[in-house]
Parts: sequence; structure tokens; C-alpha cells
Amino acid sequence: MTKSLLQQVMLKGDNRKKVEVHPIDPQGLIKAIENGYVAPRGTKFQTKKTFAPSTIAYSHGECPRYWYIAFDGADFEDNSDAYGVANMTSGTLSHGRIQKAMKDAGILIEDEFKITYPDPPIFGYGDVMINWQGEPLLGEIKTMMNEAFEYRKAAGKPKTGHLIQLLIYMKILKKRNAVFIYENKNNHELLILPVEINDYYVRWVDQAFDWMRDVRKAWVDRTLPKKHYRSNSKICKTCPVQKACASAGEGTIKLNPLEPLDEKLSMV
Repeated sequence: MTKSLLQQVMLKGDNRKKVEVHPIDPQGLIKAIENGYVAPRGTKFQTKKTFAPSTIAYSHGECPRYWYIAFDGADFEDNSDAYGVANMTSGTLSHGRIQKAMKDAGILIEDEFKITYPDPPIFGYGDVMINWQGEPLLGEIKTMMNEAFEYRKAAGKPKTGHLIQLLIYMKILKKRNAVFIYENKNNHELLILPVEINDYYVRWVDQAFDWMRDVRKAWVDRTLPKKHYRSNSKICKTCPVQKACASAGEGTIKLNPLEPLDEKLSMV
């Protein structure tokens, strides 16, 4: 009885209909489009001449050794997958749409304008300067999925990395007030989060500028910073110059990473 039942199960398994691939090959078409997203990317030799606030705000941007190698020039590896690239492209396109809406509303003064500083050398782009309540107001546009958007709405605070970038811009432009314009990628809902400079922000951004000066001086003096992280750490795994770092030597001086912005002391 048991053997007969087992044989029936095996026969049913043998008779299962095989999934046929459609002649159009939908999965192959998806793969082709995904390949198109990543085709322009990959490994490229680059030499950084300035600090970028958008990089300072995230991951390897806090590492002195990264900036030393970037100033020297190295092969930068871009390991973004197709959907990561699509997400970044979507954000860029959303910026343009929101900037156009501001222009059509008659409140846009300028967009995508250069923001520079000589010492430490900094270069970036401001998203928008708008005319609001009779005053020029600096704005930074960010887009995110619904879950993250709702979290920001409930917390009433911007993402820490976003805030770091904006505080650097505010110091350079001597602005005491600015705003984040957040957009929900799912339904295009907008959220405005004002940022006002306080004593903690002043102290933090001043030390951040001092840190950048120290890092730049280390590069000018040809003193490679020692490694601060394990090679399998999150910082190193996402670093675009991890291979160049591994072959650069141990280093000669100890420089601490950029001091993190304390969320408990921000927006208070």
C-alpha cells in the first residue's frame, strides 16, 4: 500500500507540466533593460579636487583615508545594481519636475547653482533658492519611498545625512534658515521640514570644516592616514576606492573619522 502510494506520487511528479518560455522571452527583455541601466557605469579613474558635501554626508565620506586616496586619484568602482541606478535617476528627474513647478509658481530664484568654499576646498550644487515671504530661502529636494516619507513626517526631522549636507551649504552661504522639500515617490505628496541654525549646529559644522582642513593638510603633507575600519565593515564594503586603499599601505598618521551629527541634539 505504502509502495503503491509512493509510486503514484512519483508518477504525478514526472507528469508535471514544464514551464515553457514564451518566444518573446520576457525575462530576457527585463535583463536587457537592467543591463542598460548599468552600462554607463563601472570602474573609472577619477581625481577629486574638492570635498563634496553629498559624499561627506554618507558612508565612506566620513573616512580621512578615502579623501586622501580620492585627492591622489584612483580607480573608482561603481557597484550599483540596476534598480539602485533606476532609483537615483528617478530622484534626479523628480528634482527637475519640482524645480519647474516652483518656477511656474513664480517663487524660484535659481536652481542647480554652484556652492564653493576655498579652505577647506568644497564644491557642490544647491537644489533651489526660492523667494518666500519676501526673503531668499535655500531649499534641498529629497525623494523617498512611502515608508521612509511617513517616518520623516511623523518624526518631524530630516534624515541625518541630508541634514549634514544642508548644514555645510548653510554655513557657506551664511544662511540661518533653510528647508527640506521631501517628496513621496509613491504618490508625489510633499513635506516641508524647516531647518534653523542653533548653537549645536554651529559647533558641529565648525568642527566638520576643521576636520576637512586636517584631512586636506594630511594629503598636502603626503602623510597617509591609517586605516580606521575593518575591511569587512559597512564603510569599506561600499567604498568605491577599497581596492586602492588595500594596496596603499598602512599609513603614517592617525586621523579620526568625521564626528557624527547627534540626532538627539538636532532640530531642537
